Amino acid sequence: MKYKTIGDFSFLLDDNHFVYNYTEDENTLDIYVKSKPHSCCCPECGSESRQLHATYERTLQDTPIHCKQTFLHANVYKYECLNPACNRRIFMEKLPFAKLSQVRTDALNSLILGVSMFLSNEGASKVLALLGVKISNDTIQRLYDSIEFVDDPDVKAIGVDDVAIRKGQTYATAIYDLKGHHLIALLEGRDGQPLREWLKQHKKVKLVARDRASAYASAISEILPECIQVADRFHLLQNLLDRMKDIFKEDMPAKIFIRNDEILDKAPEKVLKKKMPNEKMIESFDYDNSVPRTPNGTEIKFDNKKHDLNSPQYRAHAESRKKNSD
Repeated sequence: MKYKTIGDFSFLLDDNHFVYNYTEDENTLDIYVKSKPHSCCCPECGSESRQLHATYERTLQDTPIHCKQTFLHANVYKYECLNPACNRRIFMEKLPFAKLSQVRTDALNSLILGVSMFLSNEGASKVLALLGVKISNDTIQRLYDSIEFVDDPDVKAIGVDDVAIRKGQTYATAIYDLKGHHLIALLEGRDGQPLREWLKQHKKVKLVARDRASAYASAISEILPECIQVADRFHLLQNLLDRMKDIFKEDMPAKIFIRNDEILDKAPEKVLKKKMPNEKMIESFDYDNSVPRTPNGTEIKFDNKKHDLNSPQYRAHAESRKKNSD
């Protein structure tokens, strides 16, 4: 069956959906999509059904296009399960780009979390608004709270590093799956004890990429003595740069003096130049130095705080200004 699509929007969806219409104004882009197959498998018994029960429209906010707030209007089908032994009578087709009850696509949630990772919730909300995503800081926090770390008991290669929950005060130990490069556990503290308890439940680990912390090294050697430990690239490069700085400090002087693109052997002599005021600019000013008076002609007298210029404090200030001028 051929489907007539409106333009090429294949980068927005999967192969089973197509765009059949769209509307656009100055600030908003609405894209209307449908699924190509007219059949779906029951999520409970797995039998395929083509018996259409009803349709409804799901509106999802998607990643913005040209900084316009973008919405996907998905025409979703409901089917009747034809298996008499199944307890499920009606079921809905699943959208691959959004889970049930979501009002945003998975791609947009990933964008929101990616931006807010480096900003505060309020700052991320303002930046996303400039990009065309309307979301409050409370909603961003709820997205963070809904994140779940799925542990893998059969993982064989992991990365271990400490992360700052609150820099200088609270730290945690992050464990990553080196194969999928995703977080699988976040342990309290970084003293190595939580890592020991975690490794006792993951005896299949054969390779650990870690930083140079001795607490992690001793924990891994104690629980998994046959495990291969390697230093990750970041810390190897950091150690290399620190060593190169130490070498340069030994061979280079503490101070380098440069004048006219030339390196001098010693500090140049100071040349004092007296800066004269701009007489033309001063003459252009129209300054009224007359005595201030009220509308009825009475002189306005201002309170003048008298200073004892012979006090030790003012004499010390005068001496200090004289030394600096010399």
